[in-house]
Amino acid sequence: MGLALCAALLWPPADRSELVALAVGHLLGDDLRAIGQAEPIRTSLFRSLDELLADREDPSLTASFRIDGATIHQPAFERVLAAHLNRYSEQRRADRARLEVGSRPATDTGGIALQFEIVSVGDRVSVTATVADRVVEIAGGASRSMPGRSALLPPLIAIAIALVTRRTLLALFIGIYAGSTLMAVEQGATGMAWLVGLRDVAAVYLWNELFDTFRIEIIGFVVALVAMIGVMTRAGGVQGLVERMLRFARSVRSALFLTWGMGLLIFFDDYANCMLVGSTMRPLTDRLRISREKLAYIVDSTAAPIAGISLLSTWIAFEVSVFSAQLPEVGIAQSGYSIFLQALPYRYYCWFTLLFVALTIASGRDFGPMARAEQRARSQGLLVRPGGRAPISEALSSMEPAPQMPGDPLIAALPVGATLLVTVLRIFSDGGGFAVLASAPATLLSLEGLTPVLLAGGGAAPIFAGACAGLGLAVFLAGSTTTRLAIVIGAIGSAALGDPVVEFSGGAVSGYFAHAGIFAALATATAWSAPLASRSTSRPHLRASELFHAARGGAGALGFAVVLLFEAWMIGAVCADLATADYLVALLSGALPPVLLPLLLFLVGCAVSFATGSSWSTMAILLPNVVGLASALGPETALGAFGMVIVSIGAVLDGSIFGDHCSPISDTTVLSSVSSGSDHIDHVRTQTPYAIATAAIAIVCGYLPAVFVSGWNLPVAAVCATAAIAVLLFSVGRRIDAAEPA
Repeated sequence: MGLALCAALLWPPADRSELVALAVGHLLGDDLRAIGQAEPIRTSLFRSLDELLADREDPSLTASFRIDGATIHQPAFERVLAAHLNRYSEQRRADRARLEVGSRPATDTGGIALQFEIVSVGDRVSVTATVADRVVEIAGGASRSMPGRSALLPPLIAIAIALVTRRTLLALFIGIYAGSTLMAVEQGATGMAWLVGLRDVAAVYLWNELFDTFRIEIIGFVVALVAMIGVMTRAGGVQGLVERMLRFARSVRSALFLTWGMGLLIFFDDYANCMLVGSTMRPLTDRLRISREKLAYIVDSTAAPIAGISLLSTWIAFEVSVFSAQLPEVGIAQSGYSIFLQALPYRYYCWFTLLFVALTIASGRDFGPMARAEQRARSQGLLVRPGGRAPISEALSSMEPAPQMPGDPLIAALPVGATLLVTVLRIFSDGGGFAVLASAPATLLSLEGLTPVLLAGGGAAPIFAGACAGLGLAVFLAGSTTTRLAIVIGAIGSAALGDPVVEFSGGAVSGYFAHAGIFAALATATAWSAPLASRSTSRPHLRASELFHAARGGAGALGFAVVLLFEAWMIGAVCADLATADYLVALLSGALPPVLLPLLLFLVGCAVSFATGSSWSTMAILLPNVVGLASALGPETALGAFGMVIVSIGAVLDGSIFGDHCSPISDTTVLSSVSSGSDHIDHVRTQTPYAIATAAIAIVCGYLPAVFVSGWNLPVAAVCATAAIAVLLFSVGRRIDAAEPA
C-alpha cells in the first residue's frame, strides 16, 4: 500500500500556477526578512512601503498581477500577498492600522497601488513590483526555482527502501544522496552531479547538522537521559520502581494503561514525553512480555498528539503565530488564542488517536503487523523481531542491579522527577517567565500571557538541562559520600563560573557543554584527592568505576540511534532545499470541490508532514494561506466563512501532526523507537496501519460531517469514532493472550 501511494504521487503533474504562487510567496518572505538585515536590500518592496507609509494615515492598498505579460486574477497570488502584508504589519507597524488590499482603485481611496510583474522562465520565477510609480525588484531581483516532480523522490525513495529492506540507515542515506545529487544538477553540475552530490552529503548536509545548536542539545539530551537510566538500573532503582508499579500494573492491560496515562501527563513537550515515558516504562513492559513495537506505538501516540492540543505546551504559541496574522484580513477581530480554543473540538485526529490507543488497550485486541509482534512477544518472549535492531544498547536492556544495591524506587523516581522539574523551570526561565512574574504576574494567568513564555522557552536546551540534572541526581543517590561531595563541589564550581559558551564555526553551542567540562574536572579532582574514597561509606553504594560503567553501558552504544537522528534531520534539510512540501501542496491543491476544503487540507497536511517528517514546517507552509482561502469558500457551505476558517485551521494542524506522529523520517518517531528499544522500521510498519485507520475515522466521523451536518460537535463525533474503532478492532483485530510476569 505504501509503495502504491508513492507511485500515485509521482503520476499526476502539479498545478503550475500554484507553484508560481508559492515561489512568489518565498520571494516576498525573503524581501520582508531583508529589512532587518545589517545591509538591507535597496530595492525592496517592504522597505519602499516603510518610506511611503511613514507619514500616511490611510493604509489602503490595491494590487494587480501580471504573469509573463498577461493580466490575471488568481486568488492564490492575492492570498500570498495578503499573508506577507499581515506579517509586515505585525513586525513594522504594530501601532498602526493594518494594511489591507482593497478592490477600489487607489486613486479613489488615497491609498497605494501595487502592480506585480511575475516572470516565469522554465522553472525560475522572479518578481518586479511597481509601488506608487516606483519600480522595485522583489528580494533584490533574486529568482526562485519552482520544484519539479523530482522533489518527491528523496523522501519516497527513503521510505520505500526502508519499508522493503528494513535497513533504515541505508534507506535514509540513499534518499539523502538522491536529493543532494538533484540539488547538484539544479545548480549546474550535470556531468559530475553524482560526485558533487556525494561530496555535499558530508560537506553541506552533515556539516550543517553537526554544528547546529539545537541538534547537538538533542543528542546531549538523549545521551544524558539514557546514561541516567543506566545508573538507575545498576543502582537497583529501576527494579524497585518496577516492583512498586507491579502492585498497580499486574497485567498487560494495566501496564499499558499506565504507559498511556504517563504519556498524557507529560503534555508540555513531545521530546521529553517520548524519551521519559519509553525509558521509564520499558523495564515494566519487558517483564510483562509486551512487544517493543507496542510500547513505541503508545509512546509515539501520546507525544505530538497531546502536545499539539495541550493548552500548556511548547507548541501552542507556535501554532497560533502561524495563522493569527491573517485573521484581520478576513474580518475576524478575535485573538489567535481564541480561535485556537474554538478549533480544539475540530482536532479530530489528535483526539481520536488518544481514543484509539485507549480502546486498543481496553479491548486487548490488535491487528496487522502489530498483532503479529504482540503474539511473538507473548508466546516466544521475543520483544524485538529476530534480526531486528534496537537503537539502544543491548547492555542497557540486559543490565542487572548490583548485588549490594537494594531495590529502592526513589533512586529512579527522584531523578525522573528532577528531569521533569528542571525542564519545566528552564522553559519558564528561558521564556522570561520570572521577569513577567516580577513585573506583571497576573499576565501569566491568561492563555495569551503564558503561551509566549512557553514558545520563547521551548527547544532542546530545557530538556537537555533536565536530563543533565536527572543524571547528576541519579549518580548522587547511587554513589558514595565522596562521590556526593565531588558532585556538590563540581556543581558549585561550574555555577560560580557563569554561563560560558563554546564557539564552533557553525555557531554557538550551549554553555552546558562548558559547564559539563568544568563540573567533571572539579568532581574528578575532588574524588581523587579524597583518601577514604568510597570505602568510607557504610551504606550500599556503587563505586565510581561502577557508576562510570553503568552510565557508559547505557549511553555508550547509542551510535546507531545518533546516526539515525542525524540522517532524519539531513533528509529533512534535503526536502527543504528541494521544496518538496511546495510541490506536494501544488500537486494536491484543487483536487476536491470547495465544500470539501477541510478534508483536502487535512490530506495535504498528512502528505506534506509524512514526506518531510516535520509538523511545524508543514504548519508554517500551509496555515498562512488557509485563513483567506477558507473565508472565501466558506459562504458556499453550511459552515459559513467563520466556521470554515475554524474547521480548516483544525484540519491543517491535525494533518501536520499525522506525519510527525508516524513518518519514518520524523525525529519524534525516531526518539520513540530509541526510548522504547524498538527496531525503527518495525515501529513504523506496526504503527502506520493504526495511524491510517485513525486518519480515516477522523475523516468519516469528523471532517466530512462537520461540513455537511448542522450542529455536528466533538461529543457526537467521539461517540461515532468509538463505535467505528470498536467495529474495526472486533472485526479485523484479534485478542492476544496475556502473559504472566517473567
